[in-house]
Amino acid sequence: MLAHHFVKWCETASTAERCAGVALLADAVTEQKFLPKETREAEAALLFALDDISPRVRRTMAVHVAASERVPRQLVLSLVKDVDDVATPVIAQSPLLTGADLASLARTGSRAARLALARRAGLPDEACRALAHGDDADAAREMVCNRQAAPSADTLRIAAQRFGGDGRIRELLLERGDLPADVRHGLLHYLSDSLTQSNLVTGLLGAERTERLRMEVQDRAISAVIEELAPEDVVEFSQHLRAQGALTVAVLLKAVCSGRIDLFAAALSLLTDHSERRVRAIIAEAREPAFAALVRSAGFPPAVVPLLLAAIRVWKDASGQDEIDAADVAASVIQRLVGRQRHEGTAAEAALLDLLEILSSETQRSAMRHRLERHLAA
Repeated sequence: MLAHHFVKWCETASTAERCAGVALLADAVTEQKFLPKETREAEAALLFALDDISPRVRRTMAVHVAASERVPRQLVLSLVKDVDDVATPVIAQSPLLTGADLASLARTGSRAARLALARRAGLPDEACRALAHGDDADAAREMVCNRQAAPSADTLRIAAQRFGGDGRIRELLLERGDLPADVRHGLLHYLSDSLTQSNLVTGLLGAERTERLRMEVQDRAISAVIEELAPEDVVEFSQHLRAQGALTVAVLLKAVCSGRIDLFAAALSLLTDHSERRVRAIIAEAREPAFAALVRSAGFPPAVVPLLLAAIRVWKDASGQDEIDAADVAASVIQRLVGRQRHEGTAAEAALLDLLEILSSETQRSAMRHRLERHLAA
């Protein structure tokens, strides 16, 4: 009879009284204060309250049942279709909403509903992907900065494709440790293009210097990604670089000198008909005939063969010395190669020496930054 009495009581109760009554019923249900039969009666009363004329009453009920899994799912589904003030607490918290429910809300809900959804703890990938596919940049921004959400690599890739032009979303994506390497490189590449396409920058620097700046920023972007590249991302990032036409001598040298022999091997495997296992064996042996044939079959000119082979050998030598800090190995390798190229290089290989000089400057700055970070962390 509880539900019947509640309905009759609501006919004369004020809004404030109905809010208090709904709160008591909701707490009794969520905290299991009633026997099973009484609980069913209380649930029926709450379902009746869904039609209360006052949104204050429905809001009170939503707040009290939002985080509970002991209320009827029908009640939750009705609340999320209510006005924003009623729906958002439930959207943000209810454990009874499935991934499909949340994805549907991302596609069809109001702006307030999407924002509440994007901030939800434990937001599943299905809902994250729906937000990434949508047109709401604010909701996408909230989803990207939600560290308790669980977007997959593909979902982050979609978000970058759709909202990479939004500076704040791009910054938030780049701050994520789980951002795929190819997406990180693409965003940094986009950033360099945006910077150098500015009329202000072109006006200040001129077209030629602006283009040099663009190339420098893009080179540094690749270096930064290579430096942080996770082993499981190596093959995919190699494929990305190949698709971008960015598997150059400079990139291969950066990979070797940074100790990313896995990236070097994956790149050469993609550019040749050799398996990665065979490529790794040739690199490990570092014997000139087989290595030279491998590099030439990848489409690189013969002039770079001695340089890449020297880089492999110098890396193996430098990395085995205990007195060289790991952060300084790349800089040490490049410096040795610069000295070797100056001593043995021909006039025809002057461009390679210029490349090494640029890489030397980059790696020294990187080594200095790592030392500073270690000092500050100590």
